[in-house]
Amino acid sequence: MEELDKYSIVHFILPDINAVPRGKLVIGKAKYDTAKNGLEMFVVSHQFTPYQLSLHDDEPYSQNIVVNIADIANHFVAAPSGTPLTGPNCEFPLTLPHIGKALPNNEARPQLDTLVPLPWLQQDQRSTGSILCGFYTEDGSPNTSAPRQLLQVQVDKLRKEHDLLIKTAFEYEFYVFREGTLDPHCNEKVRPQGMDMYVVQENQGVLYELTNVLESMGVNVNSIMAEFSPGQWEFTTEPEEGVKGGDIGFYAKTATKGFFRSRGFDATFMTRPVLTRANSGLHLNHSLWKASEPGENAFLQRDAANKLSTTAKHWLAGLLAHAPALTAMCCPTPNCYRRMFNFCTPGLATWGLDSRIAVVRVRTRKDNVFVESRLPSGAANPYLALAATIAAGIDGLNRKLECPEEASASAVALPKSLSEALDALDKDVELRAVLGDFFVDSFIVSKRENELKPYDSAKLITEEEKIAFERQTYLKIL
Repeated sequence: MEELDKYSIVHFILPDINAVPRGKLVIGKAKYDTAKNGLEMFVVSHQFTPYQLSLHDDEPYSQNIVVNIADIANHFVAAPSGTPLTGPNCEFPLTLPHIGKALPNNEARPQLDTLVPLPWLQQDQRSTGSILCGFYTEDGSPNTSAPRQLLQVQVDKLRKEHDLLIKTAFEYEFYVFREGTLDPHCNEKVRPQGMDMYVVQENQGVLYELTNVLESMGVNVNSIMAEFSPGQWEFTTEPEEGVKGGDIGFYAKTATKGFFRSRGFDATFMTRPVLTRANSGLHLNHSLWKASEPGENAFLQRDAANKLSTTAKHWLAGLLAHAPALTAMCCPTPNCYRRMFNFCTPGLATWGLDSRIAVVRVRTRKDNVFVESRLPSGAANPYLALAATIAAGIDGLNRKLECPEEASASAVALPKSLSEALDALDKDVELRAVLGDFFVDSFIVSKRENELKPYDSAKLITEEEKIAFERQTYLKIL
């Protein structure tokens, strides 16, 4: 508890299904009691909608596109962003029996080892800290529809059933715009900037400050580079073990957004905010290590073809077998599917050695064997992308699935829309068995009711109308 002494304000955070921080602010002495005893939160706090109903045609990012308000209102009553769809026109509480008609609270239990500073909120002598919370139902069991809780279950299962640990590092791509506009923060609107060190030099000061903020929160940044489109950047993180890998991914996103917002910019991990610019992805690099033999990479077998162990091959087979279902959690918004089936982005469930056109890129250089999943988009929730990856890998290990050939001609195509991906997840019996019906059903209902229905109800016709609607929904919040 002594670590709390340095903070005047503490945010108690429950990451939601879109990796948006939900929670409560606690000031003064109450932080000690809250940290010790926890707090109650609404049972669907982690399933709130990101949908923002625009009643005016002059709001930022709308570009004067007006959606059909009457059609959307038939689905739910207009409400501020972040309001759960639990009104009379919503099927949400009726579709998930575990929520119950009373809509109770669940218990948020602070995980004290996740306490970090939020430097951009420093004001005079007042410092702000953040603590992540576990989420538990009324009977004390983990609420595995909450992303961090789901990841914890999968990490524990991997160790208990297979004596394996997972280490994860992320490559995040994102855009930075001047607040309320689509103008790149770097003032360059036309010239492609991929790996352009002149652009880096021009922005080195702010990038240095961002890195300091991230590192103060435990997010160790390896490198930063200018991505292809104006205002687009990428940074990579150091590997972290277990649930901490998800925590690092979460803080990397939320800190980047908070840091730039405090300076008058909008940082967004939305997959494609502008039709004519490049996509943003989230490359999920991971490896398995033997829990009982520290330092032993379970993916590495030096005398095997391609240095891949039997464990690695079964794991790869699981990722590929479940790739259509994984897409729902790795590409969780309608906007994400603008990225698929394009240059250097996934379209087929294939793997390849150092291949950027495969959904799974295998790296074996210098005996450092790890897997890069190229499926997640920038909008992916790192907890869910990682939890789903572990679940698919576990099924590959459990059933000893055979790994297909590299770039197999018989590889299945990935879903081309969020609706198709949710159908694939719904029908994936084996993945359901590992993730659990509780999570799968909750996730599908949340995405269909909270995001797809408003999108479909708007009856958007042109691509310009669609992308404007997607920006209004996701640019600020993701």
